[in-house]
Amino acid sequence: MPAPTRSVEASDASRVRDAAAAFDDQVRDLLYRIGVRAAALAAAHAGMLRLLAEFAGLRPSTEADPLFSFDMFAPEELAGVLRVSATTAGGQMGFAFSAVRRLPRAMQALEGGVLDLQRLRSLETAVSPLTDEQTSQVEEQVLAGGPRRNRGAFGAACRRAVLNVDPGGAAERAAERRKGRHVRLYPGDDATSTLSALLPAEDAAACDNQLNQIADEIIRTRDADDQRTRDQIRADTLVDRITGRTPLRPLPCDVQVIVPITALLGLGEEPGEIPGFGPIPADIARDLAMRPTSTWRRMLVDPLGALIEVADRRHPSPAQVRHVRARNRTCVHPGCTRRATRTDTDHTTPYAAGGPTIVVNLGPLCLKHHRLRHHPDRPWIVRQPRPGTFTWTSPLGTRFTVHPHDYITGEEHLPAG
Repeated sequence: MPAPTRSVEASDASRVRDAAAAFDDQVRDLLYRIGVRAAALAAAHAGMLRLLAEFAGLRPSTEADPLFSFDMFAPEELAGVLRVSATTAGGQMGFAFSAVRRLPRAMQALEGGVLDLQRLRSLETAVSPLTDEQTSQVEEQVLAGGPRRNRGAFGAACRRAVLNVDPGGAAERAAERRKGRHVRLYPGDDATSTLSALLPAEDAAACDNQLNQIADEIIRTRDADDQRTRDQIRADTLVDRITGRTPLRPLPCDVQVIVPITALLGLGEEPGEIPGFGPIPADIARDLAMRPTSTWRRMLVDPLGALIEVADRRHPSPAQVRHVRARNRTCVHPGCTRRATRTDTDHTTPYAAGGPTIVVNLGPLCLKHHRLRHHPDRPWIVRQPRPGTFTWTSPLGTRFTVHPHDYITGEEHLPAG
């Protein structure tokens, strides 16, 4: 059989390129239509909330309803229409009435597709203990930053705004909430159950860190017969620790707490923060910092909240890793919420391509997104135009930007202007 001619090879390559381009066009079209539907769904949710709020606000005259029975049976009537329980219907009425009455700008953002229903619920929950005036201030602060890059970041922004607007009340609510700490057992299916604990944030973070450290040690030293997943090891370790089922040597464990110097000195009430959890009242942050076993590490930031440093090594030094993880608190792929402490420190410009080992060329990437970046067929392109700011370009050409953590606002450090 004669070898294929160059023209045949070129024709085959052209067909492959055309097929790939057609597929990419199909993906772009579907993503666009999904975005349109998501905005329409948000607007529909806003319309439903306004109807529910109007229904919740209905009140018949005293003559027509002397026993106020409508208030008692309105959730039952709504439950029949929505095909949910009366308790669920009552909860939806309360949420809608509160959102429409107390969060008018957030409702407009929902109607415009800027927010989704889950983000609005996070905001409404956060402001529930506040006065109307305080609620308006929180709403303004949160909406000024937009929808954030994921729902977790938006929820943290809501909590931080509440701490900024009502630091004293937040500390009182936190103290009261901590009194309700408990452990609950919820029976499940297929011979499993859920064990849940409501704990002070720093205690929960310490438990989670300890489980991670023990799991790391087990994974590093286990033999080939141990095929457990990381989650399975963490679950087994929890049982081992509580019941004493298996003797385990203790491992050191720490919880990072970030406290503004003004709050530490008692000169201000700016909230502190536990990475991976979010903002905490200044009183609690001060208490954690002043405990006998606490150690302090100074972190200098500029007036806009950003960090700075230089070094040149093939493998990032511990100091560089600490800096990068403090600057970018999660994996820098857009939408990823994995904590930086659970990632690798990646060279933005690869070392093999001449990229230096300095913090302005380093960033935290989880294993999944490290692989995504270097995928042989459909790689994502990443650049770091400013320290801690990462621009990603997807295989379809869509561009995303992730910014470093801002230690003044507690959110992403957006460039001026």
